[in-house]
Amino acid sequence: MGYNIDLTRISVLRYRDILKNQNLLPGRRMLLENIDENFHKIENSGVHDLAELKAKLSSVPRLSAFALETGVPGNYLLTLKREMGSLEQKPVPISDFPGISADTAAALQAKGVKTSKDVYDLKIDPNDASAVSREMGLAAGELQELNSLCDLVRINGVGPIAARTLYESGHTSAPEIARAKAGPLLEGMNAVNADKRYYMVKLGEKDMQFIIDAANILLEA
Repeated sequence: MGYNIDLTRISVLRYRDILKNQNLLPGRRMLLENIDENFHKIENSGVHDLAELKAKLSSVPRLSAFALETGVPGNYLLTLKREMGSLEQKPVPISDFPGISADTAAALQAKGVKTSKDVYDLKIDPNDASAVSREMGLAAGELQELNSLCDLVRINGVGPIAARTLYESGHTSAPEIARAKAGPLLEGMNAVNADKRYYMVKLGEKDMQFIIDAANILLEA
């Protein structure tokens, strides 16, 4: 499994169903308009998975040509491109994670390990980080903690602060988030934040369900 979602493994019609069940941002709810018709037009053009669709929408000329080819409105395809972009999380600099010391970040950077993707690519065993810890010159426990944080930020909607809050609430991996229930997940995050004050925004169960759904999409792809 790679750091990001394998877009070749999500069919166009599967993504349509994902969008139907998502709590979309207000500016992207127009994707639900004529969604069945639009997605059937996309599939009937010979585009079967999200990797192929991403290529079709990769530039303004390509997007415009695809709109003419399929009859799907250009503004719909542009919004769809933006929403699809949220599936692929950008790597997070190690120094952005609360609780990771500057010395640790510097030691890893000296080894060429600068981001969450770099840590993920080390393939650290969550039960035994001793081999990598010797190579990096860091404590095994510290590497296991960082490895968990770097796995969590692979989930759409989870940044470094949310990852830290989830970790401290006892959810240490994407599979654990995928199996979670929105209510208890929210309670755990709220309890941690009440003590640590990691963020000021008020989260709700819809926010939790969003990341649960995103974790499941990540793991199935």
